[in-house]
Amino acid sequence: MAGRGDVHVREATKEDVPALIDLTARRTPHYERWWVSTVFEGNVEVHAAPMLFEAGTFVGYGTATHRSGAPEHQRTVQVFVDRAASGRGLGSDLLARCLAALPDSTTEAWTKVHDDDPESLAVAQHWGYEVMQRSISSRVDLAGATPPQPPLGVTLEDCDGLEFDGADAVAFDAMLTASQTNPEAETSHVLTREEMQHWTDPGETPVACLARVDGRPAALAFAIVLRSTGEGGVAYTGVDPAYRGSGLGRLVKEQLHARAAQLGIAWLGTENEEHNAGIRHVNQQLGYVKTHGVYRMRRVLRGGWG
Repeated sequence: MAGRGDVHVREATKEDVPALIDLTARRTPHYERWWVSTVFEGNVEVHAAPMLFEAGTFVGYGTATHRSGAPEHQRTVQVFVDRAASGRGLGSDLLARCLAALPDSTTEAWTKVHDDDPESLAVAQHWGYEVMQRSISSRVDLAGATPPQPPLGVTLEDCDGLEFDGADAVAFDAMLTASQTNPEAETSHVLTREEMQHWTDPGETPVACLARVDGRPAALAFAIVLRSTGEGGVAYTGVDPAYRGSGLGRLVKEQLHARAAQLGIAWLGTENEEHNAGIRHVNQQLGYVKTHGVYRMRRVLRGGWG
């Protein structure tokens, strides 16, 4: 351990994950445990994961990470301090340690704060983060989910590995690019198939459904599920603009729900930008219920990490 006085810091390991999850749940009850449990998996590069102890008691931690396939200039930096220990600069110390560990190529640090936690939002803004979007999280019970019947000319295809060949791969990638209505596509980066293929960690199962219109890729829904716990999340839903308004977004999500239910998944969560009226309307029709909101925040780093 390294530190001074009664404050000590050491780097977290995979064995510390239960303690990290416990502190996170106390600080931010809505925070999904998989955001913490996947930090030390193979698809995530950990630049720093300082755990802070005060008088021998674990009171906070931070993580600076990069997921395989994500833009090279971006990193995710998260900081959590037990509420009983807040207000003493411990979070600032953890943040500084995380930022100092980032590669020189990093120009953006991203984080998220739940919208029912104004204290954490104010702290993040004080640290130089700006709100890029507010997303609405919701979840749906999959009891009774059944496969939909596609209309004439539309086929539904399972494509969990997102593996395509030749001209079909080119057509899929073009559809994926065109389908993105999320603010990140304009403000930070366009999602790629390669990036999505690295979203799944050991123990997780990808579930993807592609809708084709006359054989051409037209819409996609992609989820990640944990069969061990019976839960999962819809990570992406998109429809090529040329085919919007024909119910394809609902169709691929219904197929996704049916397949997840067949795997023993009880419910799926999802997150959508608050102004994305189209997909939020589809979710409401499918029975999704709002649980909370999330601010996606970015800090632009100038001259290295400082």
